[in-house]
Amino acid sequence: MKKTTDSLTCNTALVSGAGRGIGRAIALALAREGMRLALTARSRDQLEQTAARIRADTGRNALVLPCDLRKPAEIADLAREVSDAFAGCVDVLVNNAGVFFEAPVEETALEQWDAVFEVNLTAPFLLTRAFLPRMKSRRRGWIVNVASTSALSGYLHQAAYCAAKHGLLGFSRSLALECRPRGVRVHAVCPGGVDTDFIAGSHVAERIKGQAVLEPENIADLVVFLLRQPPNVDYPEVVVKRFQD
Repeated sequence: MKKTTDSLTCNTALVSGAGRGIGRAIALALAREGMRLALTARSRDQLEQTAARIRADTGRNALVLPCDLRKPAEIADLAREVSDAFAGCVDVLVNNAGVFFEAPVEETALEQWDAVFEVNLTAPFLLTRAFLPRMKSRRRGWIVNVASTSALSGYLHQAAYCAAKHGLLGFSRSLALECRPRGVRVHAVCPGGVDTDFIAGSHVAERIKGQAVLEPENIADLVVFLLRQPPNVDYPEVVVKRFQD
C-alpha cells in the first residue's frame, strides 16, 4: 500500500488571508509541518499576531507581507517579494483570502460587486499566474483554492458572493486540467459553516447561531492532508460540511 508523503519540511508556502480565521489556522498547521511561510492579508497587526503564534509554536519566523488584494499592482509587488525571499520557488499557494457580502441584487452597488470579485476571484487568478510558471517548470507544486459551499449552491442575498465563489470553483476545475500534465496539483476546498468572524453580523450568522459548526483547524487539517497525498491520489474538490445528527 502506498503511503502519503512523509514530510513537508523545507517546502515553501504563501497563504493569503493569513491574519485570522481559516487562513491563520492553515498557516499554523503548515508551519508545524516544517514549511517556510509567507503570510499576506491587509492588516499588518493581524499578520504579526499569526507570525508570533508561529514563532511560539515552532520557533520559526514567517515572512509578513501586507497586501491589498483588490489592487493588482500590490499583488505584483507581493509576488516579487515572495519570489525574492524564496529564491523563486513557491511550492504551495493557498488562495484563502476572501470578503463576504450580503445584500439583495437591487441594493448591490457596482463597486460592491467589483470588490467581491476582486478579492475572491481576481486575486487568486493573479497570484496563480505569478507562481504557476515556476511550478510547471519544476513539475511540482500545489495550489489550494479555498472556496465555499456557496460555490455549489445559491443563497439568499448572496448573489455577488456566490457568483464569485462559483467562479473560483470553475477556475479551479479548468486550472487542474491545465496543470495536471505538468505535475502541479490543484485543490478546491469548499467549507460551510466555519466558526470565524468572517460572516459576523450577517443573516447567515444569525441563521446558524447556536448550531454545530466547523472549526478553522478542521480546514487546516484537511489542507495538510491534501498536501501529503502520494502522486497516484488526487482530491480535486472537497466539500466540508458540519456534521449533523
